[in-house]
Formats: sequence, structure tokens, C-alpha cells
Amino acid sequence: MTVEMASATTKGCLLGTPIVGAVDDYLQRHGRAAGHEVRARMPEAWKGWIDPHALSLGIMGARWYPYPFVGELVRTMGAVVHTPDEDAFLRQVATAGIDGAVNTAMRVLLRYAVSPTALAARGQESWNLFHDTGKVTILSVTANEYVSQITEWPSHDVTVCKLSMEARRRLIERTGARHVLARRDKCVAWGHGGCVTRVRWS
Repeated sequence: MTVEMASATTKGCLLGTPIVGAVDDYLQRHGRAAGHEVRARMPEAWKGWIDPHALSLGIMGARWYPYPFVGELVRTMGAVVHTPDEDAFLRQVATAGIDGAVNTAMRVLLRYAVSPTALAARGQESWNLFHDTGKVTILSVTANEYVSQITEWPSHDVTVCKLSMEARRRLIERTGARHVLARRDKCVAWGHGGCVTRVRWS
């Protein structure tokens, strides 16, 4: 199945823009050889989606990629470099992805959402920039914390879920907040009906 076919028929996809930023940062840190090893270790179903000779491993910013592919890609990237701390690795991946995307659609959002609470209020809008499905409900907002819930999120992938949490943490950092922490209070992977993320800052 090609990327175009998947995006036309499958719900539960991530836009390529943050993936490109994450992959480019990974290759800069670990070298092109790591990119070749990532493709070699990917499941057969996904190998054709990666070109280790192309820029960004062939990932295109304007295309949509199914969550299972994104999850396998990031898990394989971590395995290739023998990351000892999955959470730290995912934080690095998400940070690079968001920072790369800020130069595109995100700059418009951040121009109007100049504070953490303003950004939290635009939860669905920011989510829709990168995801083709999922309903965002802001459960609470205070001066130093917001809690959001994602439901109606097909093809849930736990790695993508963790990345989305770290992406929201990074977006809050980009507004100038300090000491930003994020955690999942609920997750579909744990048997809940939706994923709840709590983000705090000072």
C-alpha cells in the first residue's frame, strides 16, 4: 500500500511534517548508517515506505502516515541506537519534530496562542494540524496546568500516544513556559476509553 492510498482509505494518520523534523535530527545525531539500519530492521510491511538514500529517509512532510507505521519507525530508531531510556528518547524525537514543524503551520498557531493557557484553549486546533482524527476535550485549565483528553482516535499506537504527549509538552515550552512536565493519566493502551494527558509548567 502506498502512502497516498493509506491516506485516502485509512483514518488514524500523522502528518509527515513533524516526522521529517524528528528523522532529520536523528540522522544528524547518529549518521546515515543508522538510517540504513532502521530500514533493515523495520517489519517487511513497512520497509517499502523508507528509502535510506533519500532525504529524511524518504518521509514527505505533506503526506499522511498511519500510526502503526510511525510507531514502528520510532521504536526501531530507538532500538538501532540502543537507547537506554525510552522516555528520554521519545522526548527528544517529539521535541525535534515540533521544532521542525514550528517553521510551517505551527508558527501561525503560536502567533495567536502566546501563553500556555491560550495554547491549551486551542487544543483541537493544534491537534488537527498533525492528526487526521481524534477529538480533543480540555478537561481543566489553570494558570500552571491543563488536562486534555483524546477520544475517537482509531488505530491507537502507544508510541504515538507518548509522542503526542511530549509534543504537547514541547508546544507549551515554545510559549516560554519553564519546567514543563507532562504525564499520561489514562491511556487506551491501559484499557481506558480515551487518553488523558496532564501538562504542568511554571
